[in-house]
Amino acid sequence: ESLPTGRNLYGFDPSRIPTREAWEAGKLAAERLIEQHREGHGEYPSKLAFTLWSVETMRHFGMLEAQVLAVMGFMPQWDAAGRVIGIEAIPAAELGRPRIDAVISATGLYRDQFPNVMHWLAQAADQASTLDEPDNVIAANSRRIEQALLQRGLPAAEASLAARTRIFSSESGAYSTGLEDATLASDSFGEAADGGQDRAAGEEKLAELYLDRMQFAYGPDSQRWGEKATVNLYAEQLRGVQGAVLSRSSNLYGMLTTDDPFQYLGGLGLAVRHLDGQSPELYISNLRDADNPRSETAAGFLARDLRARYFHPGWIKSIQAEGYSGALEVLGTANNLWGWQVTAPETVRSDQWDEFKAVYV
Repeated sequence: ESLPTGRNLYGFDPSRIPTREAWEAGKLAAERLIEQHREGHGEYPSKLAFTLWSVETMRHFGMLEAQVLAVMGFMPQWDAAGRVIGIEAIPAAELGRPRIDAVISATGLYRDQFPNVMHWLAQAADQASTLDEPDNVIAANSRRIEQALLQRGLPAAEASLAARTRIFSSESGAYSTGLEDATLASDSFGEAADGGQDRAAGEEKLAELYLDRMQFAYGPDSQRWGEKATVNLYAEQLRGVQGAVLSRSSNLYGMLTTDDPFQYLGGLGLAVRHLDGQSPELYISNLRDADNPRSETAAGFLARDLRARYFHPGWIKSIQAEGYSGALEVLGTANNLWGWQVTAPETVRSDQWDEFKAVYV
């Protein structure tokens, strides 16, 4: 920080994630998310899933990571220079609510760029699994999964480590869930009895593809990072997820700008629906205003994206001026809307497709 801009060798220090400011804002956002879920369902959530992206983290400086720690009931510890040097469990009496289990899906870029943050998140899940507290759902889930893995033949040490693992990503060197292409190949989903698409068969194929691609574990032992267990541990940990969270911290990127939102958040919803028979609530942690972090449903966020951008006459006029590249932008938007339709059909309404056709076709 003492060097003039242009002469420093880096512009972003991962060791400061989450910053003190991001922790305070993220903790507030976590409590608002929990309350929103509680109001809608009448009880605290017991298990949430989060999808972490490197570009988002570089924008919000760890506000979503702070939410992950906060829901589990942990807080970061910093040194005098603001670098994270540890985590600390918030006492149950001070927390004032049950700890909430958190399963983390990390993109390939996040896995490569923020291993230090993944280390602290992994340690939080590990420590929470050993806390002797009443109603500690994290510890209860770890014990349940450990017993399930033992019954499936895993050695005791392997089962214990796997049960305390909560972070998953793609294989080292891979940067996709595979859903970006697979959702477009709707002709491969299978044919229903009425001659249409067999949605159930298609969902099963896609869910199994997602779970296969994203099952590489990043747990308490960093020497074992990137390993794939003999059973799909990611699938075991996703069972029972009640809500999944993606952050948006800039107006530059929305729900349809790229295929990544439906790949990772939609993919989470698809996998949980495949495993449990019902979709989790999909939330967008709206961090565009750092002073007022809030959570919104993915369906509501997507509806506003369509209205404010893709159906906005000003945006359409500007995209028309771009010629063929503008047409490709519209094509990408339609493909990404279809990706949401396939992975999380509850987020897209039929009237939105009608309007898309009316505006563009």
